[in-house]
Amino acid sequence: MSGEPTPHEARGLGADGDPSALRARVDRAGLDANGVRRLLRAREGAPAPEPGTRLEPLTDVDGRTTDMAVHVPEGADPGTLGALVLLHGVGGSGPATLPRFTELARRANVAILAPTARAVRDRSNQLDLAGLFGNRFDAPSWDLRGADFPLAALRWARVTLGVDPDRCLFAGTSMGALATWNLAMRYGDRLCAAVPINGALSMWETFGTDRRKRALLPNVLTLPLFVVHGAEDTQIPPAFDRQSVATLRESGHPALRHVEVPGGGHALETLNLADGAAPLLGELADWLAGRRRPGPAARITHRALDDRHGRSRWVAVRGVAPGAVAEVRAERLAADAVRVTVTGAREVRLHLGSDLFAPGEVAVSVNGVAHTVEFRPSLDRLLASYRAEADPALLDEQTVTLPVPAAGDGPDASRTGEER
Repeated sequence: MSGEPTPHEARGLGADGDPSALRARVDRAGLDANGVRRLLRAREGAPAPEPGTRLEPLTDVDGRTTDMAVHVPEGADPGTLGALVLLHGVGGSGPATLPRFTELARRANVAILAPTARAVRDRSNQLDLAGLFGNRFDAPSWDLRGADFPLAALRWARVTLGVDPDRCLFAGTSMGALATWNLAMRYGDRLCAAVPINGALSMWETFGTDRRKRALLPNVLTLPLFVVHGAEDTQIPPAFDRQSVATLRESGHPALRHVEVPGGGHALETLNLADGAAPLLGELADWLAGRRRPGPAARITHRALDDRHGRSRWVAVRGVAPGAVAEVRAERLAADAVRVTVTGAREVRLHLGSDLFAPGEVAVSVNGVAHTVEFRPSLDRLLASYRAEADPALLDEQTVTLPVPAAGDGPDASRTGEER
């Protein structure tokens, strides 16, 4: 092959292929970093995935494997095809849950990816489910902190099906809805929406407010939510979702839909979502139709309980203090100026890209302490960042790590950061 690769070829080579082959073709085509960004985001000529339902193997970041049911609707528009990662409840499976949502796939032009949960290696990640099912709960479950099959399914959809990365969402029922809430609060920058069905932020709220989980709710203020709960659900009381919805509405959430189904219980078939003629399914499909992840953000506010979900777009916190809720507020003031405030973490990392920043000196203020960073865009770094996430919105051409000043550090200090 020679010349400029097609967008589909570039995404395949960049995510799972030979990175040196992609670099060679990019060089021959004379593309700079912005040209490669354009290529990786382009939707023209996207091949149509094979329609129908099939079973695929899926591997997560820890090397665990599971089965994933995949459905591509007949007649899907490949240029705008999105992906709905569907998370089942306790005792369920991806293949058993997927058929209930195929009509939604057709109406909303999304592929459905329904992985089957496996036992979580770190049992501490099951605490929410222990609160629901007892502290000896060892059944397959979702890792609520993220390093699991849902994110792997999202990556698979972008790479293998070539879905529009700005039309991806999580939806889940029961245990899967707990995971949907928690993953949306941690990784909302990957999504265009989230749809929790009969869920909650935390089952520990049976005994009182889970303040750490609720501290993450502001992270979804920019993420459209369609929250469904059966009014007569006795397994996960609808009051949990009512409280979350009320908090978000008080904070001014602009795209929040909350439906309590009269007479609906915990079983999915009681919610009028499985029937293709059900008004609620049509309402959800219409609500999803125009949803897209927004473009580059000049202002970011993000909270994190640990380093694993410390990143949002072009800024991340690192060294989150044990038991703390870290928060970062970052603002791009100009192409060569950034202001950052951080609490609860030791470091902040900037993921610099030429879509927002100009090469050369960038003035960075961290909690009032001034730094000067030399932004030197690297095409190799851009390709490496795509290989890591397979997400054009998370590309960077240089990372810079800066310390968060301890109390007493003066606002006029001048430092340089660790650059990569």
